[in-house]
Amino acid sequence: MDEGQKGGALAAWLRKMKISKWQAVVLAAGLAGILLLCVTSLTGGSPQAGGKANAVGTENIRVDLTDYEQQLERRLQETIGAIAGAGETRVMLTLDSGSEPIYATQGKTDQKHSESDAGSEESLSADKQYVTIGTGSGQQGLVLKMVEPQVRGVAVVCQGGDDLLVRQSIIEMVTAVLGVGANKVSVARLG
Repeated sequence: MDEGQKGGALAAWLRKMKISKWQAVVLAAGLAGILLLCVTSLTGGSPQAGGKANAVGTENIRVDLTDYEQQLERRLQETIGAIAGAGETRVMLTLDSGSEPIYATQGKTDQKHSESDAGSEESLSADKQYVTIGTGSGQQGLVLKMVEPQVRGVAVVCQGGDDLLVRQSIIEMVTAVLGVGANKVSVARLG
């Protein structure tokens, strides 16, 4: 069965069960949350089972901004130095902010639809709470993922920085690797 048929079968099942796409998304998120809680309890994630190893605090996963910057600069320097004609290379970059944790939440979302003489109206309300691990003062939020800092700008200084083809290759590589616009990349000749 190809992807189009699978999607069609799912849509037909949702229509048959009289479930809107929004309700299906909420249902899937709820099931994922329940599955996450079950897996956590089965793997010893509860504080009573001694699952402190699974309760990761933000202090354990917080990325040191300077280290992250230096690591990116070093990797870019090595990659740019491998471009034909670039020669000796130095890289400096700036970041917008530090890493941000994304915490797990649970709760319910209600969608109401009403019709009146003035037209139809839809309202959406959510009651969400953060998922915590631990008890008492040892409670911590469950971190789903860390969002890495965004690159603000990149300066590249290399021996071949005055060659237009080398400059264009460097700009294309940096914009592709970091996902920044070409206007945020500066290339100059090493003097």
